[in-house]
Amino acid sequence: MAHNRADGGSDLTRGHAQAALAVLGPVLLALAVTAVAHRQALLEVAWPDEVIYLVGARNVLERGTLDTNFYLTYSLLRRGYPHRDVHMPGYLLALTPAVAALGPTLRAAAAVNAVLFAASTALVYAIGRALLPHRAQALCAAAVFAVLPPFPGYLFVAYPEIVVSFVFLAGLAVLVHARGWAGAAAAGALFAAGALFRETLLLALPLYLVRLPSPTRWRAFAPAAAATFVLVVAPFARDRAVHPNALYPSVLEEARASVNPFSALVQPLAANTAANLRDIARMDPDTSAEDAVLALIVLLALTAALGARGLGPESRRLAGATLVSLALLTAAVLTLYVVRERGGVWGGVRAYMAWMPLLVIFATPLLFAPRRRGVTLVLALVVAAGALALDRWQVRFFNRYKGSDLEDQTRNATYLSRYLDAYHPHRIVARSFLYGFQHYPVEVIWSLPRDGRELAALNQAISYEFLAIHEKSPLLGVLRDNPRFLRVNREDRGAELLIWRRLY
Repeated sequence: MAHNRADGGSDLTRGHAQAALAVLGPVLLALAVTAVAHRQALLEVAWPDEVIYLVGARNVLERGTLDTNFYLTYSLLRRGYPHRDVHMPGYLLALTPAVAALGPTLRAAAAVNAVLFAASTALVYAIGRALLPHRAQALCAAAVFAVLPPFPGYLFVAYPEIVVSFVFLAGLAVLVHARGWAGAAAAGALFAAGALFRETLLLALPLYLVRLPSPTRWRAFAPAAAATFVLVVAPFARDRAVHPNALYPSVLEEARASVNPFSALVQPLAANTAANLRDIARMDPDTSAEDAVLALIVLLALTAALGARGLGPESRRLAGATLVSLALLTAAVLTLYVVRERGGVWGGVRAYMAWMPLLVIFATPLLFAPRRRGVTLVLALVVAAGALALDRWQVRFFNRYKGSDLEDQTRNATYLSRYLDAYHPHRIVARSFLYGFQHYPVEVIWSLPRDGRELAALNQAISYEFLAIHEKSPLLGVLRDNPRFLRVNREDRGAELLIWRRLY
């Protein structure tokens, strides 16, 4: 008997070793993709959210606060000062250890992305092993994920997309391998914690409900999820900014303050849905990298539905729940967010990214449908080649977009520095994220007052030393001959920015 137990233990160890060696291939592929993306990407902090996240992590380290350094007039007049950024703080907290080690740099954000991208590849394999009938299929799914657009394009961007997807996959990996009450409780905690990174991850609830047995679902999963949400997520979700151009959560704020809350809620949601539907009708995947990735998501959903038909009952139920979850997400995107880019970077694509690896897993059996393995290999190579081509297209688009923003922000920050640095301001009103990034801990009110009434309200709400406006700003008439303000770059007659010092 002792000999048999030893053999059993040896077999188990050998199985774990084989699994580790098997997943090594896709993980190495993910690292190779990371190396290629590093050579192709524009390695600069340029986009506003990149600055906000990196400075936010620095605030946690140096000031011990989640309060932001970048404010909107709209939000200050409704929330007061100080408050947090509009985003959930999970990504900011994930960045903090890397920023402590590498400074508030793109290198810190890229290090987090690279590590979690490789780890996510391993998680795709682990989930695939539970849902697919053969190890080769799980390996194929992991390998496809390693080149799957748009993940490589976000590796060298200080955005939360890869971290959000990792958190989503970690919860699913625990879910599909969960055993007993402890496993269900762990799945519940990870499910709720996902909202700390992005609230839309809560729309994955159907997956958890169909996978967990009824007793553990209600007696372990639900209490753990509720406790995590109340004790962890809710405290971190409070005191966030409201953005006039982001329906969530600002639409709720406006509805609460309105004399007709229902109308104030329904009208902007209906208008946003109509705008999204118009944008969808104008999609052109042949000329737009963003539209091509959106088309890829639709294709993945269709192939996942087909591929799951040949799987076992539990996997089929989970595939069905995935499609239900995606339908809920689509409803949220249409009403509250954006499908195509409108003042942000690939809003719809980013909302769907976390679900894409799971769709790849369910679609993978289609690659193995042909009886000849040579045909399967050719199909996999064709898929990989198409994915890599789209990855390269996306990176080129991002480079142009970031390059343009970086040029504008650098010119803006350099000009402001010429006039402001001698005064060592602690807060300015100017649409200059890079100035705030380069002159930490200067705070920036980047969304300017819309008119004289809002300017007067802002002056009552908070102190600041300088206000910089564009030469065509509607505030020019309010500031000219205003005894509260002194123009400090009056001698520069061709100035793009008009800089005013607030006197009192």
